[in-house]
Amino acid sequence: MSIGEATSPRQSFTGEVLPARHPHLAAAFESGAVSIDAADLIRRFLDRIAIRADRDELGDAEVLLVERAPVVGVDGTRRLIRQLEAHLDPDGVRPREDELRGARSLKIWQDAAGMVNLRGAFDPVNGAPIKLAIETLVGAELHAARDARRGVAAADAPPTAAGAPEVDPLMLDPLLAEDRSIAQMNADALADIARLSLSSSDAPAALRSVMVIARVDDAALVSGRGHATIDGIDQPISVDTVREMAMSAGIAPLYMAEGCERVQLGRSRRLFSSAQKAVLVARDGGCAWPGCHRPPSHTQAHHIRWWNRDDGSTDLENGIMLCAHHHHRVHADGWGILIRAGRSWFIPPPYLDPEQVPRPGNSSPDHLAGEHLASGRRARRAAGRGAAHAGEVVALAR
Repeated sequence: MSIGEATSPRQSFTGEVLPARHPHLAAAFESGAVSIDAADLIRRFLDRIAIRADRDELGDAEVLLVERAPVVGVDGTRRLIRQLEAHLDPDGVRPREDELRGARSLKIWQDAAGMVNLRGAFDPVNGAPIKLAIETLVGAELHAARDARRGVAAADAPPTAAGAPEVDPLMLDPLLAEDRSIAQMNADALADIARLSLSSSDAPAALRSVMVIARVDDAALVSGRGHATIDGIDQPISVDTVREMAMSAGIAPLYMAEGCERVQLGRSRRLFSSAQKAVLVARDGGCAWPGCHRPPSHTQAHHIRWWNRDDGSTDLENGIMLCAHHHHRVHADGWGILIRAGRSWFIPPPYLDPEQVPRPGNSSPDHLAGEHLASGRRARRAAGRGAAHAGEVVALAR
C-alpha cells in the first residue's frame, strides 16, 4: 500500500465513504506537517505492526509519531519507531535481534591504491562496544580541541577586574590545532584500539601470539633510502615510517643474514619460533601453496619432513608456511615439497601426475622483486660493477 492509499478516504462494499486507514497521518500529511519520507516511514510501520498490536495502542502510537516527526525529522522518527515497535510487540524483539545478528558482517580488502578498506555491519550487541570505544576516543580528542579554542578566545578577551585569564601557552599555538576530519579521527581511533589489543597482556591468547611484522633492508635502514614492507599488506612503506613504528611500538629488531644460523633449532624444539616464522614469511609471503592467496596471519609454519614420521628438524630449510586447507592437502594427497635456492617446489603424487612435475610455490612479492634485482646486481658484480650484499632487518611490532 502506498502513502497515497493509506492517507486517502476509503469506500466500503456498500459505497459508504470511510476515513483514511491512518487518519492522524493523513491529516498531518495533507497539511504538510509531515514530509513524504517521514509519512511513508510511519505508514510502513503502522501496517507492519497492525496484526500484532492492540488497536487502541496502535492509534496512540500513530498520534505520537505524527506529533514528533516534524520535530525530530526522518532519522529521529526511525529511532522512535524502533522503540514503539518493541513496546507494541515485545515478543518480536528477540526474532528481530536474531535477524540482525545473522546479518552481521565485516569485509576487509586492499584496493588498487594500497588502502586497507573495511565495510561492516554489526548487530546491536557486537556493534555497541565498537561504537562506544571509537566515540569515546574521538570525543576526548574533540574536547581537547574545544578547550584549545576556548583558550585562544580567553587570551584574546580583555582582562577583567580579576586580571587576565590564565591560559595554557600550548593552547595558543595554531600549529597544535586539531586538523583531522571526524572520519579520519574515527579511523585513527580504530587503529589505536587494534594496537592496544595486540599489546595487551589481557588480550585473547590468539592475539598475544601474533605481531605486526615490518621488514626493511639493513642498508636502507641506515641510509634512509629504500622501502619497507608490512607482512600481509601489499603497499610498501617508507623507511621513515618503519622508523616511526620502531619508536612507537617497542619493536625488537631481528637481523637475518645469509644462512640464518641464529634461528635453527634442530630437534630441540618441535614448534617453529616467531623468529623462524618471520624468516619463512619473508620467503613464502603467506601460504606457499601455488596460487593460494592466504596472508601470513592465516598460515602456520609446518615441517616438510614430518616431526614424528621422518624425525624432521625444526630448521628453516625444513619449514614452510601453509594455510590449514593446503596443509591438509599436502598430508592427505601425499605431495612432496622441496626447497631450492630459496624457493619452494611442490611435487604431486604419482596418481595425480605420473611424471610428478614440480610446481613452483608462492614467494613473497618483495622477495621475488628483490631476488630478481639482486640477480642482476650479482651479474654486474661479477663484471666488476656490483655492490656488497646487504642483510635484512625484521621489525617485530607488538
